[in-house]
This record gives sequence, C-alpha cells and structure tokens, in this order.
Amino acid sequence: MNKVLKNTMLLLALSLISLTAEAQRVLTLDECHQLALENNKKLKVAEEEVNKARYELYSSYANYLPKVSATGTYMHNSKSLQLLSNENIDKLNHIGTMAQNQIDAYREELLAIYQNDPFAVVSWALLQHDPLINKLVTDLMGLNVEEALNQIGEEVSDAFKIDTKNIYAGIVSIQQPIFAGGKIVAYNQITKDLKGLAESKLEMQQQEVAVTTEQAYWQIVSIANKLKLAESYTESLRILNADVEKMVAAGVATHSDQLAVKVKLNEAETALLKAQNGLALSKMLLCQICGLPLDTDIVLADEELDDVLLISKKPSYSESEIEINRPELRCLSLANDIYAKKVWITRADYLPTIGAFGNYVVSNPSCFNGFQNEFGGMWNFGVMAKIPIFHWGEGYNKIRMAKAEAKIQQYTYDDTKEMIMLQVRQCETKLSEANSRLKQTQEKLNDADENLRMANAGFREGVVASSVLDLAQTAWLQAHSEYIDAKIDCIMADVNLRKAAGVLK
Repeated sequence: MNKVLKNTMLLLALSLISLTAEAQRVLTLDECHQLALENNKKLKVAEEEVNKARYELYSSYANYLPKVSATGTYMHNSKSLQLLSNENIDKLNHIGTMAQNQIDAYREELLAIYQNDPFAVVSWALLQHDPLINKLVTDLMGLNVEEALNQIGEEVSDAFKIDTKNIYAGIVSIQQPIFAGGKIVAYNQITKDLKGLAESKLEMQQQEVAVTTEQAYWQIVSIANKLKLAESYTESLRILNADVEKMVAAGVATHSDQLAVKVKLNEAETALLKAQNGLALSKMLLCQICGLPLDTDIVLADEELDDVLLISKKPSYSESEIEINRPELRCLSLANDIYAKKVWITRADYLPTIGAFGNYVVSNPSCFNGFQNEFGGMWNFGVMAKIPIFHWGEGYNKIRMAKAEAKIQQYTYDDTKEMIMLQVRQCETKLSEANSRLKQTQEKLNDADENLRMANAGFREGVVASSVLDLAQTAWLQAHSEYIDAKIDCIMADVNLRKAAGVLK
C-alpha cells in the first residue's frame, strides 16, 4: 500500500514538474525584439502610414494620364415645351376653315358682280363658250380646301410642340493635361518624399521599441541577479542567526548580538520580498511590450547567468554616416525637399496651364435631325489654356512665403544635426564612464569577497564580532549589487550609443 502511494505521489510530482516546464516560456533578447516588433500597436500604425504613403505615390502617377469620365441623367417634366402660343396654334389648326371662308366670300362677290352688272353678264355669256374658262369657273365654284388645310395646320402646330416630359442625356469626357506649370512633376516627387518620410518614421519607431525592449529585458536580468544576491544574503543571515543562538546558549555571545542579527534578517527578508515583487512586475512590463498576456510565466535566457557578457567591440561610425543613418535626420532632409518642391507648386499656380479635352454627348430628345424623340449624339474636342495675368502681387508674395518656410525647415535640420552630434558625444562619454565604473566595481567586488571571507573565518574562530561580520556581509551585498548595475549600465550605454549613431540593429 505504501509502495503504491509512493508511486502515485511520484507520478503527480513529475506531472507538476512537466506542467510547470510547459507553462514557462524561455525568451532570448532577439525573441523579445521580434515579439515586440510584431505586436507593438504604434508600429502597426507606422506601417499603415507607409502603406498610405505608397498608395498616394501610386495615385500621383495618374495625374500624367488622361482622365475619362461618364455622366448620365434622366429628368421628368410636368409639361412639354411649346414654341407657339395657344392663339397661334389655334389659327394653324383652323387655317383651312379661314381659307375656305375667304374663298366662299370671294366666290359670292364674283357672283354678285356678274348678276348685277349687264356688261359683265354679256362678258360671262361670251366666256361660257370657252372650255377652259368653263373648267376654271366650275372648279372655283366647287372648291373646298377646309379639311385639307386644317389637317396641314394641325401637323404644323404639332411640329412646334416639343415632347420634353422625359429627357435622357449622357456625356463621355476625356481630359489630358499638357502643361501645368510643373505642378504634376513636383507633386509626384513630393509623394516619393512622403513615402520615404513614412519609412523613416517607421524605422524611428522600431528603434524606440528595440531600446524599450532592451531596457525592460536587462532590468529583469538585473533584478533577477539582485534577487539571487538577496536570497544568498538572507540565507547567510539565517545561518548566522542559528550560529548566534548557539553562541548565546554557550555563553560566548549576548542577547543584544542575537537581536541585532534578527533585525538584519527581518530587513533582508523584506528586501527579498520586494525584489520578488519587482521581478514579477518587470516581467509583466516585458510581456506587455512583447504583446504577451500579462500572466505569462517567462524566463529570460540571461536571467540565470552568473555573469552577463558584454559587447567588447565599439561601434564604428563617422559624421557623414550618422547623417545618413539617423532616421530623424533623414526625415528632416526629406522635409527640406518637400518644402523646396512646395515652392515649385506655389509658382506653378501662377504659370500658364494647357490641357486637351474631348467629349461625346448623347441625348433623347435630340435636335440633330429636327426635333425627334430618339437618341442622337455628337463628339467634340478642343484645347484649353489658362494664363494668369495680374493678381496684385499675390503670387509673388506666396512664393516668397514658401521660400521662407523652406529656409525655416533647413535651419531646423541644421539645429537638429548639431544636437544629434552632441548626443553622440554624450553617449560616448557615458559609455566610457560606465566602463570605468565597471572596473571600479570589479575591484570593489574582489575586496568585498575577500573581506567577507576573512570575516566569516574570524567569526568562526571567535575573534570577530557578529557586528563586524554583518558589516562585511552588507558591504559584499552592496558591492555585488553595484557590479550588476555597472554591467547593465554598460550594456544600455552601448545600446544608446548605437541608437544615437544610427547603427542600432
């Protein structure tokens, strides 16, 4: 039974160890960099800014090409157009009636003349023997044009009524710029600079993320090593407390010595708890930077190292290389180019512009073969020129204003360049100071190790008081802590120098 229980406990222990190993995630500095670059929200925004600038560059090429557009419309009117008044239309509709009335009146007038004038009667009698005259008289007497002329008049009046209740129209247009004062070329070059500007800003953001990641990474390494020191110091105080208790029992130490050791032990345990909490919070910060859940159990590759290796090779760079490599200076240089091209664009607003155009227009009703309710169209083309003549000095002053803005940007570039060169020199000085401090802390560490060794040996022999041993332990702890800080300072000074010189990879 006991054997079965032991095997079960062993399996449970192995399972817990396996789960813990799986839950922990070991991260190197490069992996932290990669995770931070992949998950940082500001970097994603900067990447989209690059995409936006790229699309704007592509769209700027379209300004060189002809633009084609089509427009269509439909309109319904409550009334149709009418070119004649109602009175004139009524006259046209009854033109046959009016003509027939006039013919009838004229015929009655002739009959009255021949019936009342004797001479006309005799003449009429003589003319009746002429067949042609007889036919004309017969046709005149039987003439009836009312219906025919009324129909013609109605057709004419209908022709003057235009059916515009339903109107369809469409146009296909093409426009091609020929000369725009250099504005199109300047705008295309500006979009190229804007793309480069967005890329430089992305690189700046990437460097900021890299430096922030390194700071968080090495902070964890520093706290982890200090935690090990705190654990070692606390353990040594516990051993010392046990030894002092035995010495008090043996009568070779006082209760005051025992209380002093207990106070130091309590302080060490409190410091140990703070270091553990600080390590947990620092790991949460690194998880947030890397885009991992805050409760992810991570272990850094350098966290368990007894000593952190330093980069001995100093970065090489020149002033011209700094000017090329620093993304801030590249941004300002591109801004200089942009403002210089804005002068071109401002000048182009006051230069002649020339463009060609062509259209094809279709409509229903159409007027290309009379007025008909059918689709009809035509095409046209031409050239248009716009020449500014006089604007009361507006263009001249705007050009001077654009030039002033370009000069301001150039001065900003020069000032920033000087500040960056000063920053590089400051980082070089800080790196040199960090290396010197590291050497000093190394010597102090060796002295503290030897001092602690001698204090421990003297305490065991009974020739050194516990207070002296406590001072030696405190000095040892401080020396090791300063050594860790000096090493981390050297690493971060090197990172800051590489960033300042533009060679941070």
